[in-house]
Amino acid sequence: MKSLYHRITGSVGGFIREWHGFIAAGLLAAMFGLGVGSMIGNSAIVDEVAHIPAGYSYLHYGDYRLNPEHPPLIKDLAAIPLQFMHLKFPDNEPAWTTDVNGQWESGWNFLYHLGNNADAILFWSRLPILLLAIAFGGILYWIVRRRWGVAVALLTLFFYALSPNILAHSTLVTTDLGATVFMFLAIVSFARFAERPTRGNFLLLSLGLAVAQVSKFSAFLLYPFLGVVTLGLVWLAKDPKRPVERLKVYLGGFIGASALSLIWIWLFYIPHTWNMPESVQDRLIEGSLASQTMTAVSHALMALNNLSLMKPLVQYLLGVAMVFGRVAGGNVTYFNGQVTDQSFHGYFPELFVLKTQIALLVLLAVAVVLAVWRLTRQKHVWARMQEYFRAHVLECTLGGFAAFYFLISVSGNLNLGIRHILPIYVPIFILVAIATVKRWRVLAQTRWARPSAVVAVVLLLWYGLSTVAAYPAFLSYFNELIGGAPNAGKYFSDSSVDWGQDLRRLKTYVDDHPEINRIAVDYFGGGVPAYYFCTRKYDEHGQLVATAAGYDCSNSVYEEWHSQYGRYTGQYIAVSETFLENDRWYSELNDTPGYEYLRQREPIAKIGGSIYVYKLY
Repeated sequence: MKSLYHRITGSVGGFIREWHGFIAAGLLAAMFGLGVGSMIGNSAIVDEVAHIPAGYSYLHYGDYRLNPEHPPLIKDLAAIPLQFMHLKFPDNEPAWTTDVNGQWESGWNFLYHLGNNADAILFWSRLPILLLAIAFGGILYWIVRRRWGVAVALLTLFFYALSPNILAHSTLVTTDLGATVFMFLAIVSFARFAERPTRGNFLLLSLGLAVAQVSKFSAFLLYPFLGVVTLGLVWLAKDPKRPVERLKVYLGGFIGASALSLIWIWLFYIPHTWNMPESVQDRLIEGSLASQTMTAVSHALMALNNLSLMKPLVQYLLGVAMVFGRVAGGNVTYFNGQVTDQSFHGYFPELFVLKTQIALLVLLAVAVVLAVWRLTRQKHVWARMQEYFRAHVLECTLGGFAAFYFLISVSGNLNLGIRHILPIYVPIFILVAIATVKRWRVLAQTRWARPSAVVAVVLLLWYGLSTVAAYPAFLSYFNELIGGAPNAGKYFSDSSVDWGQDLRRLKTYVDDHPEINRIAVDYFGGGVPAYYFCTRKYDEHGQLVATAAGYDCSNSVYEEWHSQYGRYTGQYIAVSETFLENDRWYSELNDTPGYEYLRQREPIAKIGGSIYVYKLY
């Protein structure tokens, strides 16, 4: 007779096999609900000020003069609903007509100063990104189930749908979710070609590479990485004969697919640059690549721009060049109480450990330790590794890509947040799920079956509940190793904690505390405090004053404030965490006290983990 334990596990297994599709749908529904709830309360983050109006202008005008440093696909998706909203766009302002890449001024005007409903624009432009995340979750489940079975697919989807980092960036108009989605799909298309180098898979690979490139320029790293993997396929092929034929099939196929991907990219950029004057593009190239290190690139692109039909490809190459220049230039970064305008090599390793759920870290550590242990116990290790690579191209490519992308990020000069390594998460979810299910099936046949089942249930509950507990502040999520988001300011700032997402929540907090009759606000983000705290001005003809000065804050509790104004003498002040911590750098640079007097105090509230409210007396 079977024990109660085996009857229960058998029943659970049968239920999962029979109802796996409904379970997957339930996970995606939970992801959608959590995403929408978080999205509605978020104010605009910094990058949305540039991305949203840029996407609108691409579809509405066929002109790519705004935000060329990011490719168009995700911005296009976000802008589709906006085309039906009868919005006003500042196409008669200098930021559009004469400025070089006047993305920020165009963005502030479009969202806040022309009378458009900023919150409606934010909701409808974010919704397609969330729907993309949900659709990808379904595709991810389908791909994993076909390759590794229902258990691995459900566990992968569980990790994906309830990841605070994935949820955070599924509700914002940025390129990070798109990079995560389409770089993974490009790797899958590569693995299909490696396993079956047919014409159809060759075409699929070229499209996969192209779509990844028009999602985020960091996908350019796929070319060298997959090129190295291709050489590995040639070198480690089962048949040691006919090396020329292998080179032709694999290396030739990859080079051909890469070249064809550039044609797809060129075609995709055509409608985005169709109405863009050549003189505007020349001015954009010259102004965007003004540094001495970029002079040669600038001249080459301007020369290429003179050739017929090259304008779309030039716009893509301009974006790639701008991103490489941006990464080399660095950024003011706060890390563990220190601030620099360069980078910290320990930044991303620590960030990954602190912003990833502990349950996943435990399972990842177990998987790595067991893999290394098994490998060291093997005879003929190199031969076994070759054999494993030939039989598991996708797993090896995913693991290699996660390691490669992470190391590139660590060695780079730009420390801006977990979003810069977001593409490594889906490979990790899959590989951890494979290892966990495989280990569980082994342990299920031993005396360790019950303890391991208890541990697995506890870890999965911990994973899910940590996400629910973080709601709705997914962007500022940190795990229990540092006590969660309330302590994040001791370690990080910027987009891993504070990207400007909590301005609306600050307004709600002030409204709920009538004792606050005046509050100074130093806000970092894509919102405009006056838009939420003040009333609009109209001229003598009853027309809206459609400028940044078009707000009457005389009867508002809000007062604009910045650290260079000196020490605030009022009772309440709210400061964004990024400004509070990065002030260490700027106050020393300008030899001013800055916000040191605030950093010595405990705030009376932390709004969403990103805006600190202080009561001074």
